[in-house]
Amino acid sequence: MRITCEIIKDLLPLYHDNVCSKDSCKLVEEHLSTCEKCRDELKQINIEIKTVKNTEDVKVMNNIAKKWKQDRLSSFFAGILLFSIIASAGCVVAYNRIGSYVTAEGFLVEPFALIPLSYLFGLSALSSGVILGIMAIKRRMVNAK
Repeated sequence: MRITCEIIKDLLPLYHDNVCSKDSCKLVEEHLSTCEKCRDELKQINIEIKTVKNTEDVKVMNNIAKKWKQDRLSSFFAGILLFSIIASAGCVVAYNRIGSYVTAEGFLVEPFALIPLSYLFGLSALSSGVILGIMAIKRRMVNAK
């Protein structure tokens, strides 16, 4: 698939500030290796950034980039937490809904595998919750300074 220069020009500021995803970064680098026009555009961005006299603006942008990365990580663990809680509860409900019975031969049949799965998802939820709590405490300590 050929990526146009217009798309790369949209990604260049993010690429320069190192806030785009790894896949986008790889895509931009592949395009830059073959396109002189886009390499010149990146050089122009570098020149413009170097001429910025107010370093406070650069610090603000770096803080925003760092916050975006932290929010992505927090969202990831929040998603794991939510999924794990739902899956754990689903296993418990399914175990109780399916129930157990004794066959004519005298064997007990029950969906036993749902019990350890429920514990596994519960442990995953607990771990994600602890990690989110640690991240929140760490963020508050950094913001307090």
